[in-house]
Amino acid sequence: MSTSEKGSRPSCMGEQALREFVRHARKKGYYRETFHSEVERAERNISPDDIAHGLDRDGWRVCKAPNFDDEHQTWEYLIETEDIEGEVLHLKITIDERNKRFEVISKW
Repeated sequence: MSTSEKGSRPSCMGEQALREFVRHARKKGYYRETFHSEVERAERNISPDDIAHGLDRDGWRVCKAPNFDDEHQTWEYLIETEDIEGEVLHLKITIDERNKRFEVISKW
């Protein structure tokens, strides 16, 4: 499928818009981990509670420029935060603006 058939690339969110989006989705429970994050990376011992804690902190930040995934037509954001124990936690998330949801696609 050509780029023109998929439509134009949506704009990425700025950090403040992303914070508000994540805050709203977390409050409503509109998020999940992908199979890759939850199952294929289970050996990393990062729990759902660690993810929730990290995203609920005011101090998380986008630590890399957003990346557009052409295959899924979504933006990916790399967030740096802390887990429950205060250790550095990286979460790669993708946003579904239309359905007001996000997915954690990787964690380390």
